[in-house]
Amino acid sequence: MSKSSVKKTLAQAKEMGLELSPDGKSWVPIEELVVKLNPDKHKQVRISVNKKKENSTWTRWIFPIVSVASVLVIIGALIVAWRILNIILGVAVFFYG
Repeated sequence: MSKSSVKKTLAQAKEMGLELSPDGKSWVPIEELVVKLNPDKHKQVRISVNKKKENSTWTRWIFPIVSVASVLVIIGALIVAWRILNIILGVAVFFYG
């Protein structure tokens, strides 16, 4: 495909409100943000915004895994602290009882 035909295809797609997806495999609607700069002249500026942000699989799982691990560490620390406190109190009651 020549450069001119690629440019022509992209221009036609833009006229139809489409753009190439990030992976380059499909056409997706162009999401535009319209901002009025001068209310007297009604000029508009169009800014394309791509709301669909692709994350890799491992980045989607980091937060849940770290969250669960943190909760488990806290629970484990509380259990260990409770056991140590019971041992200390048991020894104190045994000797000073």
